[in-house]
Amino acid sequence: MSEISNSAINYHAYNVHEGDTLMNQVAKVICVLLHRGLMVAGFSEHGDLLMIRYGDYSRTLPTWILDFYEHRFIDEPLLQRPENVIATFVASEKYMVIPEPLYDEAEAVKWLNKTYFVEGNEVLSVHRLHEDKAKYMYAYPGTMKSLVGRYFINSKLLPLATYQFYKPYKSESALQCALTQEHVYATLYKNRLLHWHQVFEYESGEDIAYRLKLMCKQLRVDADSLDIQFTVAYRGLNPVLHDVSQYFPNIRETEVGAAANSRQWAGAVSLLQQLYACAL
Repeated sequence: MSEISNSAINYHAYNVHEGDTLMNQVAKVICVLLHRGLMVAGFSEHGDLLMIRYGDYSRTLPTWILDFYEHRFIDEPLLQRPENVIATFVASEKYMVIPEPLYDEAEAVKWLNKTYFVEGNEVLSVHRLHEDKAKYMYAYPGTMKSLVGRYFINSKLLPLATYQFYKPYKSESALQCALTQEHVYATLYKNRLLHWHQVFEYESGEDIAYRLKLMCKQLRVDADSLDIQFTVAYRGLNPVLHDVSQYFPNIRETEVGAAANSRQWAGAVSLLQQLYACAL
């Protein structure tokens, strides 16, 4: 872990309440592999979110340093019982959404390689979007797939964007956005139909607002009436979310229950609750 040891790791923790018995109540765990980061969440037997652990490292270092993830797998108390890990979600900025009637695996692989620089050590996976009758093809490091397979043999492996393709949405136009330390994962539905999905990098809240405003202009969506739900990877991203909210009157952080006893963690709690639903 030499590359990480000299770089401060940004670490945050959330507990639904303080108490020595909280860890013993954890029956199910999900992991989220992010670019230069990891989220881990513990749930009760009934699916109540109990704990969140988040850590990332400097953006000046390579994106997927194997030692970081493996040491987190070994050292994180929530992961000491690997059989409890029911799902691992992986962040990917290399993806394609393909309607099922048009899907041909060989052609899809060719198009993904033409669209992105898919490295030789990356693997391609396909996730079916049942309600949209489409396939979601994405690329991510093979080292991450091997690591998950080695430590969590019972875990499903799913794309982070999975939760955004679950409906119904009540509004005519609904936008789901997940904010990580480096990317935005955004999906638009109009009249319950998938119209737009994009993963993009950002440096500031203004960058995000510009990209979303441009999408609204291109797709003829009224930005002032657009229903936008944002989730975040951890509480440190709340200032970015606040900056974005200055440009959209109907932006809302989340719809969470009593589990979010700290308002600062509401966006992360919402994200993990929705990911947990996808893992079942």
